[in-house]
Order: sequence, then structure tokens, then C-alpha cells
Amino acid sequence: QVLEQLQPGALGTMLVVESKAKKSAKKKYVIKQVECTEEKQANEALKEAMDLLKLHHSNICAYEELFVTWDNEISSLFLCLVMQHSGQIDLSSLIKTKRQKSEKIADMVMVKFLGQMVDALFYIHKQNIFHRNLKPSNILVIGEASFMLCDFSTETLMTDEMKWKIRVEENNKSWMAPETFSFSFSEKSDIWSLGCILLDMMTC
Repeated sequence: QVLEQLQPGALGTMLVVESKAKKSAKKKYVIKQVECTEEKQANEALKEAMDLLKLHHSNICAYEELFVTWDNEISSLFLCLVMQHSGQIDLSSLIKTKRQKSEKIADMVMVKFLGQMVDALFYIHKQNIFHRNLKPSNILVIGEASFMLCDFSTETLMTDEMKWKIRVEENNKSWMAPETFSFSFSEKSDIWSLGCILLDMMTC
């Protein structure tokens, strides 16, 4: 059951849903729906995304399920990624609030953020998985000083030129490494993005 639709991103629509189990066992999830141009693209993206199901880390949002579905109304294929729902704000909202109030983010929070994100990135890079879309809106803030990476992207989806152009135009502020503009992703491009986010946090 769909509860609400979150702010859509360039790569897809985000829905907050609840399982239709008995009331006591009902759980909330976030489903990201990414429109695919053809069946081949959908299947390739699904195959790549399978690796996300094996990620188990305290600073990474867990993926519960992946599937491809067909929408009869608009005659289109969608890759659906089901993630845990934390109900927390994202880092971009925190930065925006602090900036509006001309407040600094505490040094302790910054140190914890950097430690947790480096640990999470080291964990995924060791498994040859890259985030590819690291930015403040894809980092959840849990409590006062705990953070979670979410909303990973696959190479197949990130190299879709139409979506890429939308994504670049939508972000008036960019956290992307220079080489990613020519569709080259690596652990280095994730680290570049992390450095940009840290700089953004330090300049509230």
C-alpha cells in the first residue's frame, strides 16, 4: 500500500509504502521506481543491482527486494528497488536548515560523519561496488550523529544519457567528480563526492 510519494529525483520516483501484513507485523519501506527504456536495460540494471542485496553495514540503508514491473497505464517498464524506511531526514535538509540559521555543524558531528562514511565506502569498495550518486540527499541523518548511505545507482542507469542530462541540469550544485561526466565511475569518484559533501557541511 502506497502511503506517500517523496520528492522525485532525476533517476526515478520514490514511494513510501507499507506491507499489507497483519497490523502488528506491518512494516514501512521506500520503493525507488526507475523507468527503463527497454527490457534489456531493465534486466541489465536488475542484474547489477543484485549485489546491493548482500550489503549489511550499520551505515548503509539495507535493500530488501528488487524486481521489474510493467505499468499498463503508460506502457513502460520500471526497475523497483525496495529499501528499509528509516523515517529520518536527509543530510541536504540538515545543511539547508543550518545555513538558514547561520549555524555551524558541530565538529564532533563532522568527525563522526567522516568516519562513518569512509567506513561505509571502504566496505562497498572492497566488494567492487560503487555508489555513483553520492550527494547530501542520498545520506540519511539518524539521531544526532549517525549517518546512512542510501539510494545507490547502477552503471546501466547512470550511463543513460537522457537521465544523465536531467540529473546534471537539476543539480545547480554538483558533487560529481570530473571523470563521471564522461561516464567513468570508480572508488575515487565516490571519495571526490564525499570531499565535496564535507566542504558543504563545513560552510553552513
